[in-house]
Amino acid sequence: MGDMGEVIAVAALLLIALIVLPIVAIVRTRRIGALERRVAGLEAALLRLVRERGASDSRPSEVAQPIPAVPAPPLAEVAQPIPVVRPVGSAPPPGIEETGERLEQVIGRKWLGWIAMLLIFGATAYFLKYAFENRWIGELGRVVLGVAASLVLVWLGHDRYRKGWRHLWQILTGGGIAVLYLSIYGAFGYYHLIDQRGAFIFLAIIVAEAFLLAAAYGARTIAVMALAGGFLVPILLSTGRDQYGTLFAYIVMLDLGMLGVVIGRSWRWVGSLAYAGTQLLFWSWYSEHYHIEKRPAALLFQTAIFLLFLLADLAPHLRRRAAGLEEWVRLAVNPFVFYATCYGLLNDDQHVWMAALALLLAVVYAGLARTELALRPSDRRMVLVTLGTALTFVTIAIPIQLESNWITIAWAVEAVTLLWASLETGARPLRALSTIVFALALTRFLFEDTPWGFRGAFTPVLNRYFLGMLALTACLAGAAYLCGRARERAMLLAGLAAFAMLWIGSSVEAFTYFSVQAETLAYSTLSDTGDKIRHLQWAGQLALSVLWSAYAGLLTAAGFRYRLRALRSAGLVVFAVTLVKVLLFDIPELRQFYRIVALLALGLVLLGAAWIYQRGLRREQTR
Repeated sequence: MGDMGEVIAVAALLLIALIVLPIVAIVRTRRIGALERRVAGLEAALLRLVRERGASDSRPSEVAQPIPAVPAPPLAEVAQPIPVVRPVGSAPPPGIEETGERLEQVIGRKWLGWIAMLLIFGATAYFLKYAFENRWIGELGRVVLGVAASLVLVWLGHDRYRKGWRHLWQILTGGGIAVLYLSIYGAFGYYHLIDQRGAFIFLAIIVAEAFLLAAAYGARTIAVMALAGGFLVPILLSTGRDQYGTLFAYIVMLDLGMLGVVIGRSWRWVGSLAYAGTQLLFWSWYSEHYHIEKRPAALLFQTAIFLLFLLADLAPHLRRRAAGLEEWVRLAVNPFVFYATCYGLLNDDQHVWMAALALLLAVVYAGLARTELALRPSDRRMVLVTLGTALTFVTIAIPIQLESNWITIAWAVEAVTLLWASLETGARPLRALSTIVFALALTRFLFEDTPWGFRGAFTPVLNRYFLGMLALTACLAGAAYLCGRARERAMLLAGLAAFAMLWIGSSVEAFTYFSVQAETLAYSTLSDTGDKIRHLQWAGQLALSVLWSAYAGLLTAAGFRYRLRALRSAGLVVFAVTLVKVLLFDIPELRQFYRIVALLALGLVLLGAAWIYQRGLRREQTR
């Protein structure tokens, strides 16, 4: 049996050698042949390209002899793609090793250094704390040690900067500035070696030097650290006493340093960090120490901050470049924060000046927009930001200065003026602002001006509410006319809004005229007032039905006149609303003559509308 097994194994090996191996050899041979043909084809194409280029350069009139192309092998014969051999030391393809290499460089060069500095800083702090607790070093020695350590770190950072260590010198310099801040804080806050005035002077010098180092090195990190440390100083050195004059002067000085950096360098977020720190410090002081006697100083400080950051936002123009998103946002936020602060400080006893202040800011920003337009080339987005801010302050000044329906009228006039300006200049943001102001006017008219509840005695038509409604309707109609001239789709929307305001306003006017008289009779001492009150209530309902029927007919006729299906559809909707009202309210409640008039008026108007529909549709079909 053992011999038989060996014989079978040998036979199997021979079978594999005689059948499988030749098949493998054939397949490998075909693959090699396919690769050789592809290489030959590439060589022939490259040779033809070289000859054609050489012939065209030396003898333009001669035509290069065509080289027969080797046919490419069929796709079925290509088993696998040819591997691309990249020389050793060449750059990896983008998106694969490059991303990992960049991440590795960021971690190795930046993150590790900053983490190391933080760890060393923490270890030093714990060592000093341990040394202080055990009285190894005196108070003066501790401060001197901290100052010496900070100077050493700054010097090492400068040395590394000269030798081209790009990230290490920033880490060392930033750490030195931080240790110097803490040393001055310790000398004042813990050990009382210097008074508050001296501490502020030293820290102001440190902040100035930090800004100078940032500008000299071209390092935004140093500037950010100088700002962060500078704004932490008043918090660290706080003793509970209100030294608001010194505080305001220090913050202004810090922001002046920021202004110099922003003008000299186009670093992002430095100005925004300074603005956020300034406002946080001011409102922290306000919540703890503000009194009305300090109002002039607070207003003067906020005015100085407003002007400083306005200059910072215009700094890109000094460098002949367009402003970025940060400057646009800050340019729009800065005046509103300033105005809100002034409003909060002055409104209680100086409300009369609030509208004037809003208009003054509107004039300032309109002047900036005009100046920007005069520049060549002008920054279009900066123009839109400044102009939009100016118009917003005008919109704010209207409700502050005016009262009642005059606010709605002024907003409507402003909105239609903005729409006209947007159509003349092609500025779409002005159109959006016009829409917002129109929405404000409509909202105020519906929820503030319209007397949905009680209304005193009035003269029909010649009263403040009805005339305000007519002014709003006229402005909306003017907007529809302007959009129609410019062939804008908003024409229909503005026209329907104008009709809606006229419908609502006249309905309220008609109904309240009779309801006010009925309420007056209800409170009178005369006898037999019950019938008169009922007749007045019926007259009010009848007036609504007749008025709505007339408006529905006018909408339908206008739809056929101007060939607008939307107007005809709106007319049908008003007809439906009127019909529901007549059937559900007028017939059950009205009596005698009022019911007859309501049904007759609605019937006649519907008949007229049906006749208009028949004639209009027939005309449209024959055309």
